[in-house]
Amino acid sequence: MDELRRHTRRLFASRRGILGLDTAPACLTARFRVASIRPSARAVDGYLAMLLGTPDLAEAISGVVLHQESFDRLTERGRELPALLREAGIMLGIRADAGSEPLSADGRAQVTSGVDGLVGRLHQAAQRGACFAVWSAVTSTDPDAVHVVTANSQAAARFGYACQDAGLVPVIRVGTRLTGSSAPLAGGLLCSRSAAVAAALLSVCGHVEDLGVDLGAVVISTDPGPEFSDPLLAGPLAALPSWLGGVALTGGWHAPDAAARAVARVCLADPPWPVTFYLGRQLTQPALAAWGGRARSVRAGQRALHAGLATASAALHAGRPSVATGLEV
Repeated sequence: MDELRRHTRRLFASRRGILGLDTAPACLTARFRVASIRPSARAVDGYLAMLLGTPDLAEAISGVVLHQESFDRLTERGRELPALLREAGIMLGIRADAGSEPLSADGRAQVTSGVDGLVGRLHQAAQRGACFAVWSAVTSTDPDAVHVVTANSQAAARFGYACQDAGLVPVIRVGTRLTGSSAPLAGGLLCSRSAAVAAALLSVCGHVEDLGVDLGAVVISTDPGPEFSDPLLAGPLAALPSWLGGVALTGGWHAPDAAARAVARVCLADPPWPVTFYLGRQLTQPALAAWGGRARSVRAGQRALHAGLATASAALHAGRPSVATGLEV
């Protein structure tokens, strides 16, 4: 368990973030078509190579998350990706869930899928060089959806236990996959959403500890919520215990600067746990558009990624003297 805690601390070392490259194949295909790129396994490999080949990437990120399909293709038959990332000081993670599936006959209630075969997949990922894994729990905004909260918390706890048993750090995303009514409740839509996420966080952390999972070697990834004056006393983050391994902030921001402002607010509040960012499309979409599948535009895509990472990384130093990212493209 001491080794797992060391791995957890590495995810937050030097105030670096987590880069999410775990987009599902169907979604990535749609993005390629919008960018006028012909979807293919070769195109995906070129896209990932462009992003992961960004010079001095390790100055801004401590970990990168791949989708299961990309992870299998890039690590099977002894390929060198895990070793190359390890040498650069970047930890390799894998998306462990398989989306969501109906929990009820009418399809309104959802639960995260991927529990079947999870133990074997996690052990195989560890053998191939992964250091952590990610699970996105479904959160419902319906006020009477206690069964949804319970089912998803139980699934997340099973994931956390299986992760640590395989020697991987569990990263549990809560509030990033929302279902339920969008109608405002008392206090407004944002407050009801924040209350739902807070309830889910409490439930997930409780079920995780009930299974004997070491919460000090668990990372929670969640949206800090609206711009409360004190994000640690109001909003979802108030539900998190102080002994948590760390928090990777994420959300529905459309641009790195919006994400940076949210991350900076939390850092300035002096939280009891280490904080980093977990960003994906906000950083990769500009890089994809600049690259466009063209070999001659690889550096343009890397420069776009660099710009977003520089903005996000600066937020982790909120309240500290200005620190250069060291990134060069």
